[in-house]
Amino acid sequence: MSPYAPESVAPTRIDPVAASASEIIGGPLGRYAEPARRAARSAWQPAAAVLVGLSSLTVAFGVLQKGHCLTKGWNNPDQFWHACYSDLPVSSGIGHAMPYLSGAPRLDQPLISGLVMWLVGLAVPDGTVLVRQQWYFALWAVLIVVIVMALVIVTAASVPRAPWRAAHVALSPVLVLVGLISVDLLGVLLASVALWAWGRNKILLSGLVMGLAISARSYPLVLLVAIGLLAVRSGKMGAWARLAATTLVTWFAVSLPWLVMNADGLLSVYRSWWRSGSGYGSLWMVSGLLGQSLPQGRVTALVILAWVVAMLVGALFALSLDRRPTVAEVSLVILVIVVVTGKAMPVQAGLWLLPLIALVGLKWRDHLIWAAFEATYFVAVWLYIAGISTPNRGMPAGLYSVLTVLRVVAWLFVLVQVWRVARSRGPAVSSEPADNEPLEREPVEREPRDQEPAERGRLDEHLGSREQDEEVDPLAGPMAGAPDEVIVRIS
Repeated sequence: MSPYAPESVAPTRIDPVAASASEIIGGPLGRYAEPARRAARSAWQPAAAVLVGLSSLTVAFGVLQKGHCLTKGWNNPDQFWHACYSDLPVSSGIGHAMPYLSGAPRLDQPLISGLVMWLVGLAVPDGTVLVRQQWYFALWAVLIVVIVMALVIVTAASVPRAPWRAAHVALSPVLVLVGLISVDLLGVLLASVALWAWGRNKILLSGLVMGLAISARSYPLVLLVAIGLLAVRSGKMGAWARLAATTLVTWFAVSLPWLVMNADGLLSVYRSWWRSGSGYGSLWMVSGLLGQSLPQGRVTALVILAWVVAMLVGALFALSLDRRPTVAEVSLVILVIVVVTGKAMPVQAGLWLLPLIALVGLKWRDHLIWAAFEATYFVAVWLYIAGISTPNRGMPAGLYSVLTVLRVVAWLFVLVQVWRVARSRGPAVSSEPADNEPLEREPVEREPRDQEPAERGRLDEHLGSREQDEEVDPLAGPMAGAPDEVIVRIS
């Protein structure tokens, strides 16, 4: 029997921020209170049900945040002054022509995202530009509520012993600000389902969904690489090879019809990226704002070099620690480096990080620190863009550059926190968590409290030794319990 109790740990007992927030509903769970025991397979469901309901309120706040544009329209530069810009209403004029075909409107979106945008556009009635924008945005708001609810459920199901971690998705301030800016959440959901399926040893299903996720957003490639690095360490390259092959076949099968009919239309989004220079939020743009503009070719070379660095750092992280890090931890480390060194770092990039933050169990304190910098940059970028047309009202380039750099530092702060936790989790698990440990630890079943101290001590020692061998990664899947075969020692 596992030393872990089947019920989930109460977050108000382990996270000071959660404990403080719980005061509005009566305070933290009492010292002698015991959560209701449930079957291990369904222990996460009550928490997921609560968080699903709360997530709809979070998206509703996001709609309110876009309220000015929703009533007045998405017009320049008004939408920037009111910080209510969204890519979605711009796509309300897609029309009935299927995208990626010859003569169809061009979409700077990967295939799956573009097709879903087109399908939603088919439901928009004819009318003025404002009416079509309002309809399209409203339909997407409903769809995003469903997507977020599903994302919360998948996240809670992925960590069934600590389902309240899904609150990092359901209640994040980042979701309020950027959840309705783009279609990114569709790719985030697919990527999260792929991780869940891998954690349940459903390799073919994971590869199928991962292929769809990469067809909707490119960043899930990072998750595939992270799993591969851990497969090297655990000697499970065969399982990873099946995952990668299924992913590739799925992506190719989905893309093939459009590649045959109009390859240029399908690949234009990737060509646009290759030919583009630095964009908003990028460190490479900061150098241009400070008078040292980098040519497009050099930016592309630097980004590719940064990818190589991200892979090397991810390999070091996955292969050198005393205890194997989790899939979510390795994915987060690589993703942060890839994003902060990219050609652009859009405001909605924070959505890619949310499920990983939940899966690693970051402390709410650290989450809110990161979210505060995301919110600051969210306001800054719109004021800077609006200031291009009205310089005396907008944000100066120098201040915008400073806030861009601080945002990058906040992302790196999340990386450091995760790295410290993974590093502190040595071969022998301490009975006391480290001071900086943001991960939620599942409770351990022990004998009644009136047991003799000496006997309790022997039991603690016994359970501690069993806990040492317990798989700490709920998404390990085929790698769960496998001994390390490749470890890199840094002397």
